[in-house]
Amino acid sequence: MHVDRRLLRAGVILLVLLVGVVLSLPLTLPRGVRVRLVAALAERFDSEVQLRDLRVSVLPRLRVEGSGLVLRHEGRTDVPPLIAIESFSAEAGLIGLVGRPLRLRQVTLTGLEISIPPGGMSLDEDERRGGAEEGGSSPIIVDALSSSDAVLRLLRREPGKPPREFLIHHLSMEDTGADVPWTFRATLTNPTPPGQIETSGRFGPWNAPTPSRTPLEGRYDFSEANLAVFDGIAGTLSSTGGYAGVLERIEVDGEAAVPDFALPDVGQPVALKTRFHSIVDGTSGNTWLKPVDATFGRTEIRADGGIVEPEKGSGRTITLDVSMGDGRIEDILRLVSKARTPPMVGAFIMSAKFTLPPGRGKVIDRLTLDGSFEIARARFTKGSVQGKVDELSRKATPGTEGDDEQAASNFTGRFAMNGGVIRIPRVRFEIPGARVDVNGAYRPKSDALDFKGTVRLEAKLSEMTTGVKSVLLKIVDPLFRRDDRTVIPITVGGTVDQPKVGLDVGRTLRRE
Repeated sequence: MHVDRRLLRAGVILLVLLVGVVLSLPLTLPRGVRVRLVAALAERFDSEVQLRDLRVSVLPRLRVEGSGLVLRHEGRTDVPPLIAIESFSAEAGLIGLVGRPLRLRQVTLTGLEISIPPGGMSLDEDERRGGAEEGGSSPIIVDALSSSDAVLRLLRREPGKPPREFLIHHLSMEDTGADVPWTFRATLTNPTPPGQIETSGRFGPWNAPTPSRTPLEGRYDFSEANLAVFDGIAGTLSSTGGYAGVLERIEVDGEAAVPDFALPDVGQPVALKTRFHSIVDGTSGNTWLKPVDATFGRTEIRADGGIVEPEKGSGRTITLDVSMGDGRIEDILRLVSKARTPPMVGAFIMSAKFTLPPGRGKVIDRLTLDGSFEIARARFTKGSVQGKVDELSRKATPGTEGDDEQAASNFTGRFAMNGGVIRIPRVRFEIPGARVDVNGAYRPKSDALDFKGTVRLEAKLSEMTTGVKSVLLKIVDPLFRRDDRTVIPITVGGTVDQPKVGLDVGRTLRRE
């Protein structure tokens, strides 16, 4: 009986002590947890930490709640806080709160704002990975974290430039704060062009000295991006792919599709598909394309270049080296011409320098091009035009008057575009029996032609007709005959669909 009473007394004392500890936890824990939480966050994120309020509840389970949490990286006050949280709640175990690392099971954040200060990396550097500094283990780990309607800002290197801002509708992370990459899932809005991004991957470990060099990698699905925000083009873009790098320098490999890509001034949509490798400066948004392979219709295009923000002002300049090794002229004309049926079909080869500066106004007025092209085995789709070409070819080649085969046209030349006008300093048009060399300008908005040049024919003028006309033309044959060819100065006006060819009388009389 004495033993049982002693055991009972000891049990009662233990129970009283346990109840006392439990009852005293709300009084003693908050101060201790606050000190440990502030110290752990300061160490992990190399920041000065401010915490307005912290509460700890024990029943029905251990729970931590707080508000007004602010982390200033390296104590800086000249930039926004690295992390600002309006309020948070967390579930934890007693061991997690008193042991090392400080461990929280489930954290929910409200009003999360992250502002990443820029580092020193630029796009032409070879360094592509960041990471945590070598050292001790992390002082704080969150098993699972969730946040709604957070804001991620990537601060700019250039003073006065607005940050790049992303609205993260939902974010979930695991093992946040650990010394291994943190898995995540997120839904966010891309700023330009606006569209929804679903992404998942791994982030970290956190680079405390230079947060912008924290690594990340993952996959993304970008949908319903409205290209109409870029004046002069239209369509809805979707894209999928993967990315890897650090916050301030990310490499992306992906595919994109715009089933209704169009130039609003023309209004002829085409299905555009692209594959690309790009390098993105996360702090400025500058992007280098290395390369982009695009297809529409039977035409393939390769482009290398960049989309870069100017040092002063807003917007971005697109600079590309564009090559088209096996294209079709009908695909190009379908995109840039208002005619329902492309006026010409044939193989198309092109190389050009493409520059589109930022600014107001239509793309076609701001776009500059400089390049060369070749159209092989071309034929005009409008019968009246092709008929005239066939007739010219037959008459220009003696002995082929009865040949009904359509004449294939070949074009070669150089071009430059500025102010909405395509200037062609040299273009050559060849068909059997004839060669046309012209120079001038083409205005895409009106389809207007304004050229002058020469036609060289194998046949004499008198050989291209019969009867009285042939006899009369023999008189003027010497006026046009040079180097065993008939040379006729001409002008070309009208439109692509209805060209008007005329004799340049002045140059004829001067025998130019």
